Amino acid sequence: MKQEEIVRITNKVYPLISEKYNCDAKIEYHKNIYERLSGIKGMTGEVCAHAEYDWLLCKIYIYTSRILSEEDIIRSLIHECVHSTQNKWLFDCYYDEGKTYNTHPYEIEARKAEEEWEKYKEI
Repeated sequence: MKQEEIVRITNKVYPLISEKYNCDAKIEYHKNIYERLSGIKGMTGEVCAHAEYDWLLCKIYIYTSRILSEEDIIRSLIHECVHSTQNKWLFDCYYDEGKTYNTHPYEIEARKAEEEWEKYKEI
């Protein structure tokens, strides 16, 4: 999916999603996490997430190379908005305790919220 299409869909659905979750995060688009963190165009690595929430900067990073559909965009925005409502310290503690992505309570909550993605399909 081209970045222009990702931005267009995000601009339509994010205001509704952000209102529901009281999320005021800014959106940034990057090809992948490796380009974002290194600042080097074309940098790659192992498969990364569709998106990421930055608690410190209150930003949602959308990784465009991973976005293949409207569903991916909406699910990613919901997921990261849910994270914006969670406690960062507890989020980290769960991982420090040995929780994995599949057993982490905050990740489970965010994935569960994603199930409502169809409510935000092209309105």
